[in-house]
Amino acid sequence: MFLHALTLAGYFKYPLIFVGAIVEGPILTVASGFLLHQKVFDLVIVYILLVTGDLVGDIAWYYIGYFLAEPVLRRHGKFLSLTPELFEKIKSIFQRKHSIILFVSKITMGFGMALGTLMTAGAARIPLRLFIFYNALGELIYVAILMLIGYYIGFLYNSIEAGFRIIFLFGVLIAVGLALYGFSQYIKKRAINS
Repeated sequence: MFLHALTLAGYFKYPLIFVGAIVEGPILTVASGFLLHQKVFDLVIVYILLVTGDLVGDIAWYYIGYFLAEPVLRRHGKFLSLTPELFEKIKSIFQRKHSIILFVSKITMGFGMALGTLMTAGAARIPLRLFIFYNALGELIYVAILMLIGYYIGFLYNSIEAGFRIIFLFGVLIAVGLALYGFSQYIKKRAINS
């Protein structure tokens, strides 16, 4: 049914992918890989739109950090156990190691803290061109991996008998959601304990 609705969207499917990638990149990227296997999308077009859309969303978070992080943390940092001294230390580390932090954060979904990393880049005043370069480099790999996962799910979906396809998709969505949640919780616990 979803596949049919997307096919009916016709010319709007690509603009919807771009806007969707800005709002929710990872899930949409896996779904796009699935739909690529179903021959709904052209590989090159959907790949470029996913990379570009997610990058536009990342730039928005960068600017939120650039303009809002320090004022908000000065007022409310105590509620997050973040002192001005600790914030300056984090910014200093980020300024020295921004290339590796941005690249690794992108290909690992920020170890569960992607938005914080993007905003910290802005707060640390990392030059926008460097932010875009390292983020885009990671983005190219990250989108390719997630699309491959979706493509493989599409392959499995087509090999399942028609009556079980909805159950399969529901199971995959639950499994992926639980895996992402579990991974982010594990990384957060490790970050807190280190």
